[in-house]
Amino acid sequence: MRNLIALKLLLCCLLASAASGAQQKSDADTDRSLYQAVDVAREMMSSDDIYDRILAAGALSDIGDAQALVLLERCIEVDDIVIRRSAIDTLISGSHPNSVNLLFKAASGNDEVLGLMAESLASVPRDDMGDLLLEALDDQSDFVKKHALQALVRSTGSAENAAVRKLVAADETSAVIRAYGNYALLSGGDSSVGATMLATVDASSNADELEVAAVALGLVDSKESRAALEKLTKANDQRVVLAAIASKAALGDQDAVAQIIKTIGYGRPMEATVMAGSLKRLPPQLASQITETLLTCCPLKNDAATRLLESWGWIATDASKVYDWGLSHKEADIRMQTIWLIGQRRDEAAIGRLTPFLKDADAGIRGMAAWAIVHIAGHRYVGGIAT
Repeated sequence: MRNLIALKLLLCCLLASAASGAQQKSDADTDRSLYQAVDVAREMMSSDDIYDRILAAGALSDIGDAQALVLLERCIEVDDIVIRRSAIDTLISGSHPNSVNLLFKAASGNDEVLGLMAESLASVPRDDMGDLLLEALDDQSDFVKKHALQALVRSTGSAENAAVRKLVAADETSAVIRAYGNYALLSGGDSSVGATMLATVDASSNADELEVAAVALGLVDSKESRAALEKLTKANDQRVVLAAIASKAALGDQDAVAQIIKTIGYGRPMEATVMAGSLKRLPPQLASQITETLLTCCPLKNDAATRLLESWGWIATDASKVYDWGLSHKEADIRMQTIWLIGQRRDEAAIGRLTPFLKDADAGIRGMAAWAIVHIAGHRYVGGIAT
């Protein structure tokens, strides 16, 4: 008996030692990739292409590089809206604490910058930007309010909910903004708003309001909601129809699931792209099943494929098959978007997949690989040389 116990203890020690050794090797590989990524980003800071420099600055700002933050701040101040938007998107996706301060500073007194930030946050929400979104709700522009409310759908707290209720109740609030506000409240758990969204379906003929209602009712699992969504699939505006189909699928309608696959795989380019963006509203396992079917049987057009990959930034289930498909794709844009996806998901287990792209002939892909690796593992960076 004693010999058996001793043997078991020895086996446990050997397994623990092997696991420790494997972890040490994994850590060393991650560190080497991280330092290679930092070197690539620093080299790209000297590029003649401003967008390469912005991408590199995004990587370096995550490890506290002051020069990188200065470049991004200056790019926000230029008159070129594309450069300005690129810098804003980069700062919003960053993790350095000063990035938030720079965003607030840039938005102060500049409604255009505030609007661009709200628009970016609607796509890439951050939990620490509530104060900026509250400021956006006070803006005069419905464009700014709309995107702020879209951002709050995925990131709300008590202060934000109170501000949204105030906006919804205000007499001067437009019907469309009121609809977005009710959607934000519904997504935050206020089930009483469901009745308001149902009433919108019967009372409104405005396509923007109906589209919001179609999206929101995907959160309401009831006979009335299903009937309203069925009605909206027969609307005159295709945006409303697509939103209603996605919501029906979210509530378990298998015919709607088939329609999603058909639209993304074989539909008109704009409709396919819009529907691919709706995958992040579906239950993760359903989104995964739809995606696997699409990647297996359908020759996806580039815009739909990149939007599908963007959606996977917020689908909380295993994405390894998506990585396999995207990283080996013949189109550089798809490979780049897949690299972004790994970085956005902060998938440390996938860093090894990214490392070869640090030597890619395409500067954009090199830069995106550097950004993704630093975004995932930048907290490990301490300067000096990796061991």
